[in-house]
Amino acid sequence: MNRLRLQDRTFQIIFLSLIFLGIVLGIYVGIHGLSKELIVLALGVPFLVITVNRPWVALSLFFFLLPMEELFLRGGSNAPSTLNKLIGVYLVFLAVTSGSLKYISEVFKNKKVLCILLFGIVSLISISYSKDLTYVVKWLTKLWLLIILYFVLVMMIRDIKTLNYAFYAIILGAVISVLSPLVFGHGDIVRLHNLVRYGGLSGDQNEFAALLLAVISICIAVIFTAKKQIIKISSIVCCAILFVGFIFTYSRSGYIAFSVILLLSMFKLIIGKNRGKILAIAVPCVIIAFIAIYLTVADSILSRVESLRILKSEQSVRSESSLHKRYQYYFKIGPEIFKAHPLFGVGFRGFIFYNPYKEISHNMFLEVVTGTGIVGLIPFVLIIFLTWRDLKRVQNISNSDGDGTYLLYYSNALELGFIANVVVGQFYTLDINKTVWLLIALSSVLVNLAAIREINPSVRTTDIPSRSGSRGSPFLITDK
Repeated sequence: MNRLRLQDRTFQIIFLSLIFLGIVLGIYVGIHGLSKELIVLALGVPFLVITVNRPWVALSLFFFLLPMEELFLRGGSNAPSTLNKLIGVYLVFLAVTSGSLKYISEVFKNKKVLCILLFGIVSLISISYSKDLTYVVKWLTKLWLLIILYFVLVMMIRDIKTLNYAFYAIILGAVISVLSPLVFGHGDIVRLHNLVRYGGLSGDQNEFAALLLAVISICIAVIFTAKKQIIKISSIVCCAILFVGFIFTYSRSGYIAFSVILLLSMFKLIIGKNRGKILAIAVPCVIIAFIAIYLTVADSILSRVESLRILKSEQSVRSESSLHKRYQYYFKIGPEIFKAHPLFGVGFRGFIFYNPYKEISHNMFLEVVTGTGIVGLIPFVLIIFLTWRDLKRVQNISNSDGDGTYLLYYSNALELGFIANVVVGQFYTLDINKTVWLLIALSSVLVNLAAIREINPSVRTTDIPSRSGSRGSPFLITDK
């Protein structure tokens, strides 16, 4: 399918005239306060024109809004969440009009996509066992939107340049999400056990911690792969801000996940000829960070983590309500639900209807196995495993020059971020979390980029032209 072209001069004049008219009307209406909708329309027209030839703009905006979506949805003003969903729908349109559908066969070459579709189908079948179809359909719709997003991202992100824009956008969005409650007072702030926990513009503190760990890993990869000093310096500043935001989530699951990936990173990143340089940068940064934490919030962190000591028995756990509930979920309610409905479960996201606390299970695997049974758990576990295997595969075929260095660093970064999210998922339900599914999709994107480079090592994936020439999309490969 050919890309929509705006090269006819008459058509361009008409289109530009409409853009100018829309901008004028938008400014006029904005000044007089008559209608905000027309302002949105005036901004939307040039956005459509720009993104038709530069779809990476729409992709970047989607990634930018992702870290600040959920809070607005919960807080009543759901404009950013709605905008993010509209852009997601628009990405489907761009995937069709840009010719990206021709890569659908490559999507199916990855065995993971079959597990994804199987999980979606099993989840659909499981709703026949649900107590509340309205509730289940809402979450099932989100799952299938995430599956569609997987297809769109894998088909559209075809080179490193586009992937870079997406990474820069999500880093910037996460930084704004961190700074908003700390600086502007807007965001999710919870007072618990004499601690002020910040959830940014993302909502739940545990989810926000998982998101930040993934973005911090990406940000570190940018520091080591960026060629321009301004990008390196900006990334260091962003990484520091994100880390501060992560600390202030006071998420126990986040701290556990951070400890895991910190240990893994010592073995994954400190390798090769750049070992001395990495150590020279990393060691002082770690020392300074720990000194800063010790002098500021160390007591709060320790008191938060030490609360896990009460997990010795059911009696000791009762002193802390959130841990007491989790104890009930993991060792009593969850096993009873699975035992009663082992095959297809009690309906997708149906755990809440069998839980006297009327809450989700706070464990993504428990949520899946109780909702979709063992038939749904198997493909879900395979999705997790195959995502990790994809990233390991990229690491194995990447070498230490050119694009290989880029792919090596980013596959390591995504692996650490993905592991962090899986660890957090043991204490909070992340089975349909957008960050987790984004990492699942990006692992496949890296596999495709590595395959392109492996097939033709002389062509850098940053320089692959589009079908429509130098002015076309940066992520379409020339037909041979």
